[in-house]
Amino acid sequence: MKKNVVFIPLLALAAIIFASCGSTKIPLKEHSPVAVITITGNAQVPWLTDGNDDTEDGTSDGLLSTMVNKLIDGENPEIVTAVDRLDYANDSVFQILPDMTGAEFISKEEFLASEAYEDIDSTYFNLLASVKTATGYKDLTAMGAKRTRMLLKGAGAKSGIFLDFTFQKKQLKGNKWNGKFCGLVTLKAKVVNEKGKTILNKTYVAQTSEVTRVSSHKYDKGAFVATLNEAIDSTIRMFAMEFAGAEGAAPELEDDSVKGQAIALPVRNAPKTEDSTDEEVEAEAVAPETESTAQ
Repeated sequence: MKKNVVFIPLLALAAIIFASCGSTKIPLKEHSPVAVITITGNAQVPWLTDGNDDTEDGTSDGLLSTMVNKLIDGENPEIVTAVDRLDYANDSVFQILPDMTGAEFISKEEFLASEAYEDIDSTYFNLLASVKTATGYKDLTAMGAKRTRMLLKGAGAKSGIFLDFTFQKKQLKGNKWNGKFCGLVTLKAKVVNEKGKTILNKTYVAQTSEVTRVSSHKYDKGAFVATLNEAIDSTIRMFAMEFAGAEGAAPELEDDSVKGQAIALPVRNAPKTEDSTDEEVEAEAVAPETESTAQ
């Protein structure tokens, strides 16, 4: 009986601790001005697999696979719009984050034109992976705390954001020859302070609300790629909610807003600095409802 008396208060205490941790918001505006250091993403939109061997084209996103696919299918919208997707993400970041966080952001043009940014070399960590960057950015995903601190100081920023996107196709019904699928966007976001120390390192996942139909292994790739923008915005909003609210309180979600649900995905892991944490939260958007008919 004594064990139960002790155990119940401990459970209550644990619940309070977890609830407090879950509601903690980082006041990003106190770390202003903020700089977006890099925006990276994969070059293709491969299928989300269960880990089994799959040699079908489009399931891999390595450098060799991307080169081969460019030679075979050089006009594939899923490949040729890789940078466009990241440029869209960049535009959304500078619209959504300032509005939701109240933080001041250094403009992309000013930050990239700074002497501190020009003196930084791109990382070679992703040399064997087919990694793209938004226009003008360098791949700085593996930059250490010391160089990050020097970069932020030289550019006049008090914090920096690293964003790494993974774009995939998620099977919903049937198979890759005949069935239905949606787009899946994974965002690994890392925020560092002016000392180069990581203050946030989490993962956010959203799927497109539109469903694409594949028939005889064919579908409208251009129409499918266009649906990814919605999911990009969703991941950025989820990221912004870590800092949202005048006094750190997250805004209430509408009924049709993105709702979080933890899921496991075989996504490419973004490199961490020496001060990085291992904390990651994965969330999935609401289930698809509408369809985009293949041609």
